[in-house]
Amino acid sequence: MKEDTLLFFNSPSELISFIYELDIYNGWKIQQGRMNDRGSKIYDRQYVKILRDAFNNRDFFRRKVSIAEIVSWLDTLTLVKRLLVSLRSQLDNEEYDGIKIYCEYMIQMSKKMRIDYVLEYDDRLLLLEFRTVSNFEKLRPTWQMKFHELLVYKELMGYYLPNQYVRLYAFISMYEYEGNTLIKKHKEYNDNQVTHLTEYIKRYLFNKK
Repeated sequence: MKEDTLLFFNSPSELISFIYELDIYNGWKIQQGRMNDRGSKIYDRQYVKILRDAFNNRDFFRRKVSIAEIVSWLDTLTLVKRLLVSLRSQLDNEEYDGIKIYCEYMIQMSKKMRIDYVLEYDDRLLLLEFRTVSNFEKLRPTWQMKFHELLVYKELMGYYLPNQYVRLYAFISMYEYEGNTLIKKHKEYNDNQVTHLTEYIKRYLFNKK
């Protein structure tokens, strides 16, 4: 699967090191607003160049990656980092270090369909899709849409990975800031979702039953 992914990490610690090396998190916020407007504030940052080069150097995309896509990717990476910190406190060392992570995994023979993240442990896979919404009313329909996509991805991957146990998770988050003002109930919702996904991973990635 490594050759079909934009970025591969042999353990959660490798991904966390990658995040720190990018030096993204100096005040990064999952913030409401147009992605292009948010992107205009970081357009010349070194970490944007590194990510843009990583995207553009792989034949995964029909066009060059936009700054809006970079911003969305950084929002998701913020949540993934929280997830890994949560997992660190809930798993033993062998379990935690045994998780492999695929970022922007492209499904074979799918006309470049990509999964946001795939977590692998032993012969088990967890397909993760992310989407951020602005209000609680959008949570359910967005979850339904993303989960349907995941069902399609699982079916397509089953053609060439028939011996893998595959689980699915659609993580629908909320924007946590309006300008520089924290939206407390949105942040609490996201934190609760990280906790829920941690429990889901413990139950289904480390237990075949």
